[in-house]
Amino acid sequence: MSRSQRTRLRRSHRGGGRNKALLALLVVVMAVGIAGIAAVGYVVSIAASAPALSALKERDPGSNSEVLAADGSRLGFIQASELRLPAESDEFPKLLKDATVAIEDRRFYQHDGIDYEGVIRAGVQNLVNQKTVQGGSTITMQLARNLYISSERTYQRKIREAKLAEELEDEHSKEWILEKYLDSIPYGTVGGQSAIGIKAAARIYFDKNPADLTLAESALLAGLIKAPSQLNPFKDLDAARSRAAVVLDAMVAAGRLEADAATAAKENPAQAQRYVNLPTVRLGASNERVVEPPLGANERVIKPARCSVLATIDTLGRRTPSI
Repeated sequence: MSRSQRTRLRRSHRGGGRNKALLALLVVVMAVGIAGIAAVGYVVSIAASAPALSALKERDPGSNSEVLAADGSRLGFIQASELRLPAESDEFPKLLKDATVAIEDRRFYQHDGIDYEGVIRAGVQNLVNQKTVQGGSTITMQLARNLYISSERTYQRKIREAKLAEELEDEHSKEWILEKYLDSIPYGTVGGQSAIGIKAAARIYFDKNPADLTLAESALLAGLIKAPSQLNPFKDLDAARSRAAVVLDAMVAAGRLEADAATAAKENPAQAQRYVNLPTVRLGASNERVVEPPLGANERVIKPARCSVLATIDTLGRRTPSI
């Protein structure tokens, strides 16, 4: 074989290797493209199968049942497993709103229900840390889950949640969404009773109305949303205060708080004040009124059930004859 023939043979071998590499790359690109198209089709299919917001009904949260005397006056409440105290629009302090937005959804006022930038950021952080350290759910998505969807962890639920979030944004203002969110999220459990909504949380942790919360207290409550059980100040005050400091820093970074105010709040952290539960009532064999102390952590409680119980006693303690 001549030298020129050997040269042509070597070149043909090298060219064949390059062609195989290009072919392999093309196959990979096509596979990724097909997978992407399939994923998009899956998302579209699940979203299309989700019911419209107008066809859904908010879950009934229930409330404490009250016990009334024969004359209609209130004797007390039957203890429920959840404390819900619905708040009016003017009861949500701006500091609390700012703290919640800064730590839970800093682009709340910029997105339309789904924060695509936040989803990408969370995905990168989770990939780098090789575990879930950030979530991509916006405040609107969390509200949709609380009001209409179960809390199961599936891709189908996440897709439906995103679809409902966009519909909520179309139908309601940002302020309505934020206040509804603050009025419906869980803030943890104290003494066997879970605080649902900010008014119940302010009462159960600080024995205050929301309007009276300090900056440090607002930051602590906003920090509870991520993990209310682990950050419960009655269980781990240091953890709750550390999370509150993170909230304060987030407020400064978002331009919602001056650095000096954040520093002052860190130097004077919130101190939880145990709340005395609503008075509970039981009736003895002779229908005498007995007001019980708050239930302990290991005592059974009654599930939420919005109803009134009419007792056959009057407010003077006399039994009303049954007919």
